[in-house]
Amino acid sequence: MARLRLVPVLIAGVAALSPLAASAQVVTDHLVGKYAATDDGCREGAAEFEIRRGVIDGPALHCILGAVNDHVAGGTEAYEARCRQGEEVHFGTLSFDLSAKDDHTRINLPETADWITLYPCK
Repeated sequence: MARLRLVPVLIAGVAALSPLAASAQVVTDHLVGKYAATDDGCREGAAEFEIRRGVIDGPALHCILGAVNDHVAGGTEAYEARCRQGEEVHFGTLSFDLSAKDDHTRINLPETADWITLYPCK
């Protein structure tokens, strides 16, 4: 009989946590698109990157974005991420510098100090 009483409590607990889980989802819709590592409008042969909802793909690069990291300076967005770069896998915070978003976006991969500048394809 105790198990039957526990089920409604568990259902209520899951329902109460659902808004928190939804708010932690990756929201990169404003970045979705194709990008190049050079400012040439993505002409043929240029290294292309693609940002999809929660994923970044590029030459020898694949990142899966997780929860939003709220501890970042203005003009920057950060996400917990797992990135494969060549044979290496990095876990940690991936940052987007959006301070010049109309012209370019910069990303900083987990466990690195280098920024990659991406220019939107035209």
